[in-house]
Amino acid sequence: MSHVCVVGTRGVPNFVGGVETICQKLYPLIRKESPSYKITIITRLPYKQQESYQYEKVDIKVIKALKISGFETFFHTFVALCYARIFIHPKIMHLHGIGPGFFSLFSRLLGFKTVVTHHSPDYKRPKWKWYAKLILKIGELFTVLFASRIICVSASVKEELDARFPFLLQKRLVIRNAGSLNNLTAGTEQDALLKELGLEPKQYLLAVGRLDATKGFDNLIDAYLAMHPTQLKLVIVGDNYIANDYVKKITQYKSENIIFAGPHTGANLATIYQNAALLVNPSFMEGYCLVVAEALSANTPIVASDIPAHREFKLNEESYVKKGDVLALTAKLNAEDYSIYRSKSAEFLQSNNTWEANAHEHLILFNSML
Repeated sequence: MSHVCVVGTRGVPNFVGGVETICQKLYPLIRKESPSYKITIITRLPYKQQESYQYEKVDIKVIKALKISGFETFFHTFVALCYARIFIHPKIMHLHGIGPGFFSLFSRLLGFKTVVTHHSPDYKRPKWKWYAKLILKIGELFTVLFASRIICVSASVKEELDARFPFLLQKRLVIRNAGSLNNLTAGTEQDALLKELGLEPKQYLLAVGRLDATKGFDNLIDAYLAMHPTQLKLVIVGDNYIANDYVKKITQYKSENIIFAGPHTGANLATIYQNAALLVNPSFMEGYCLVVAEALSANTPIVASDIPAHREFKLNEESYVKKGDVLALTAKLNAEDYSIYRSKSAEFLQSNNTWEANAHEHLILFNSML
């Protein structure tokens, strides 16, 4: 039996975050397609007070991390690798992110064939202090030098990585993430959910993501407040594990019309997408934007910042807005008919980009390494 160990996610299932969503979707499907694979995910946070359990035939082992700002993932990865060597003995180690990728060489020295998924150049995020950014930059370099294979979650991530490190290119490939709402329908109690949130179908603008400065939610709030008089509400779904200055800055606008709905997953999240008048993603940077993928899978009109990761979805030209331009975003929100922001061709392309296809591509890679 081939054994894959996974490190780099906070928790599984139903934890907020891109890596968390990917791990929840991907590995059960790998097990389903190829039952001969055994998969163990080492996480940092317990699920319902459980520290060792199974999720859809995937083994989950919780090893709590030291809560040191900027170093939590760093220390956890080191401990997880040591634990895997002593107790799990996998053939393949799958590290998510360039933070865990810092330990690519260590993983190889422990005898693991090491795959690193590069989600985004995280050192560009303003939340990190200089020393954390330095570790992430070194992590990206060590990933390039020492990982057995590197998965880039979008073509734009690979293009940027290739430009910075134009060597060892043969180790890199693109496996685009999928639309995580595939095979999910809105919850049967969707009316109750919308009522609980104070919402009416098609009467709200939606933004989804971690409450992080790179997401541009402050610009979205400014644009919303500058709109012509409107009955539409603004709903922001997501949270942050730390109530930092940015979170405090944007949540001070919480009101009857600006709703911070907290995290939602599964059928509830599908309900919120499918009943939104418009999905707005004003992000300054993305590796692969799960939010846009989810909105496409829900057939929801989209306005998104004009960045390479969003361009990959081939939305209608009307859907793109210059990043950071509040006036231009306000003009987009003031449109009389949001159907101009619905991209049916992009919806069709995304409908073929399923998690099943994503899992199959990972299996092809894993099989080639054994």
